[in-house]
Amino acid sequence: MVFICYGTRPEIIKLAPVIDRLRAKALPFRTVFTGQHPDLYRDVSALVPPPDFQPAFGEPAASLGDTLARTLRWLDDLFARERPRLVVAQGDTVAVLAAATAAFFRQIPFGHVEAGLRTFDLSQPFPEEAIRQQVSRVTTLHWAPTRRAADNLRQEGVRGNIEVTGNTIVDICQSFGFQAVYGNEVLVTLHRRENHGDTIERLADQLEWLAERHPSLEFVFPMHPNPAVQRLRERFKKVKIVAPLPYPELLALLSRAKFVISDSGGIQEECGVFGKKILVCRSFTERPEGIEAGFARLAGDDLLSHFDWANEAPVWSGTNPYGDGKASSRIVDSIGRFWG
Repeated sequence: MVFICYGTRPEIIKLAPVIDRLRAKALPFRTVFTGQHPDLYRDVSALVPPPDFQPAFGEPAASLGDTLARTLRWLDDLFARERPRLVVAQGDTVAVLAAATAAFFRQIPFGHVEAGLRTFDLSQPFPEEAIRQQVSRVTTLHWAPTRRAADNLRQEGVRGNIEVTGNTIVDICQSFGFQAVYGNEVLVTLHRRENHGDTIERLADQLEWLAERHPSLEFVFPMHPNPAVQRLRERFKKVKIVAPLPYPELLALLSRAKFVISDSGGIQEECGVFGKKILVCRSFTERPEGIEAGFARLAGDDLLSHFDWANEAPVWSGTNPYGDGKASSRIVDSIGRFWG
């Protein structure tokens, strides 16, 4: 039995194609929702079956440490009771760290979707860079989305099988069938922990300045529910603030946007699918392939210096470096080989 573990909206999105493929291949699995994004779960719940296992923690966690401790304790009990043959998780969240650690403690093989992403700076992004480096040390099956990610793992000398699969985000984006056009909307998302505080406030002020001076553009900001982001609301008059969008609606907006401003890792990959330029509001990225391909640019907290690059020539028509839409098939085939 494969246990597919997820705790956040991005993990659900990127694991949905793997779950669909497991169903198609009639491989037995169970889903485990650890509950880090309970408010955002409903926006993507249609992508996956109802979870077979879900904790009832009650009050929200007080800190990252609290989240890790209670999730690890709950998963340890679950794995001890159910004894899955393989545990699978995606990405670099506390939920992934808890799943990998609990599996390791119970001597259960762990498979890591999107393995090998690195900035090699533990503060950028925080805490994700530390989490993914720790997870790699206890992973049995490393499913790397790109050759660079696989090379990172090999250079670190990690143990386990390393396979380049592509990124499952391409699989799910293609499944919706949206066609890219270039309208007058600019998709904006900001949420990363390392940007909270002064940095996100500087970005907000620049966004409002740009929206005022470019009235032909509509800046659309689906605002993350994190209080550190919500407190920006009062700064915006020209930027259009909307609630977090269900995933199909977000992809529809991305497919018709002129370009994107974001600190999201997943949206960097989605821009590759739809040929959209993106100003990445970070100083480092674990996804340098988009920069090398020419559709992504690191803007840090200085949107004004890079705005014209995206606005004046938004169309990008290169080859998506994040895969061909068959990542989930490769991952599930790898699971089948592992089982023998």
